[in-house]
Amino acid sequence: MSSTSNPDGSISETQLRQIIRDILVGLDEVHSQDIVHLDIKPENILLGKSGKYKLADLGMARLLTKITEAHTIPEGDCRYLARELLSREVLQNLPDLKKSDIFSLGITAYELIALVNLEKNGKEWQALRQGTFEYPAHVLKLYSAELLGTVRRMLSPNTDDRPRA
Repeated sequence: MSSTSNPDGSISETQLRQIIRDILVGLDEVHSQDIVHLDIKPENILLGKSGKYKLADLGMARLLTKITEAHTIPEGDCRYLARELLSREVLQNLPDLKKSDIFSLGITAYELIALVNLEKNGKEWQALRQGTFEYPAHVLKLYSAELLGTVRRMLSPNTDDRPRA
């Protein structure tokens, strides 16, 4: 067993914090240039040689001005999309897409915490988008209330309640 995993095979809080922190640093840089990633998921987070986690696959990334002009938002993997991006009215009332990236990172963190691979449109998937989910009991023993609270804020159905990168 490595020092970065718990006895049940889950990721340690230290490593999870590092992943979230490293990706948020990258997102902050991207967001500061009015670019949104729109496809954050575990497969697009890589560990670099320096030991830092990096956000990969910018194929869906867009300048916010281009989205507004083109009236199209590319859709990444629906398992990680924020609720506001699933609405048909999304282009008439454009949500804060930077906060949609935060939601996707929150779903990624939730999967790592709960040791699940979310199924598209399943009960857990719905509960996460409605803000009615509960962490599994084993999770409450492994992770601090501070970390779990941060992930819960990232997953808020209300974009205004989500933190910025």
